Amino acid sequence: MAEISFPGVYVEEIPFKAKPIEGVPTSTTAMVGVTALGPDYPFRVTGFDGFIREFGTVVAASPALRDKWTVDEEGGQWWHFPLAVKGFFENGGRGLYIKRICREDLNDLTSDDFVAAIESLNEVGGVDLCLAPGIWSSKVQDALIKRCETRRDCFAILDPPNNLDITGILNFRRLNTSFAALYYPWIEVPGLDKGSVEIGPSAHVAGIYVRVDEERGVHKAPANKVVNGITRLSQDVTGRDQELLNREGINALRFFPGRGNLVWGARTLSPDPEWKYVNIRRHLTYLERSIDKGTRWVVFEPNDEALWAKVRQKITDFLTGVWRAGALQGVKIDEAFFVKCDRTTMTQDDIDQGRLVCVVGVAPLKPAEYVIFRIGQGTADLKD
Repeated sequence: MAEISFPGVYVEEIPFKAKPIEGVPTSTTAMVGVTALGPDYPFRVTGFDGFIREFGTVVAASPALRDKWTVDEEGGQWWHFPLAVKGFFENGGRGLYIKRICREDLNDLTSDDFVAAIESLNEVGGVDLCLAPGIWSSKVQDALIKRCETRRDCFAILDPPNNLDITGILNFRRLNTSFAALYYPWIEVPGLDKGSVEIGPSAHVAGIYVRVDEERGVHKAPANKVVNGITRLSQDVTGRDQELLNREGINALRFFPGRGNLVWGARTLSPDPEWKYVNIRRHLTYLERSIDKGTRWVVFEPNDEALWAKVRQKITDFLTGVWRAGALQGVKIDEAFFVKCDRTTMTQDDIDQGRLVCVVGVAPLKPAEYVIFRIGQGTADLKD
């Protein structure tokens, strides 16, 4: 640190020091749905009481309208949205953004309204989990997945139609992506006033994701956990059923005597073995986002050897902490991860144009079996 004095002037020069990389949050959730009232922009609530205050409870839909949406292949049971929100918080959910779908006449409501609501979530930064509870429309689910795949910073949890048997859910499974998971069967929950209602499980499962993230970390599978706030599962899933579902990447909810109703699967909808598991996909997203955010300071630095060494050290320090927390495999650091940021990861043109490129490999499943990703940042030398 240098001190420079002139008559009437005192200047203290403090050298630049990059901050350590910190892990980003992983549990911010966004849901789109029809509500009785409330703001028409994504609004954050932190509990079910807050949801009721802002958005109300009962969504009035005529029996004829309900029947129309239930039998429609592009439909869903959107009128139980408050119960889904309740289940999210009962299972460990915390901060939740609600994007209300506004329609003066619900008879004019279409799946396109849900798609538009999903697209509006781009106004909200840092959303980790996205869902449209109770909606099985391919158009809506495609929009959820497109958002997650394009941004690469979130994960979608999907519901199937209700009343499907094992053959029905296997026939329904239609998507291939590592950025979404599908859960079966539907669940029965107490109604808000009386009786019981069957709803899709996605919101309850999202709450469990948050619970596991908080208790164990995003690298842990959100499975073998009790589903709170339900009375029963709408269908029994046997061990044989489970085998069939596992092959297709469908996650089962199962009842076990003495243990209760459990989430008994943690698979994505990807056919790629490298991205088979929900926790692997979400953990890699967490690492990529954390490193990306934690290295943005390079925009003030020249793209040279000194910068590359500093970046390698910051990423290594961060991943060492992740490894010591048990989130990466290997008894030695070089079995758990590697970091490259040098002339092997950048061309001379990259260097000249101010493009810094790091290649990072991490071993989430087996020692020295790396999943590799690239982080690119613009430095002070970046050319327009």
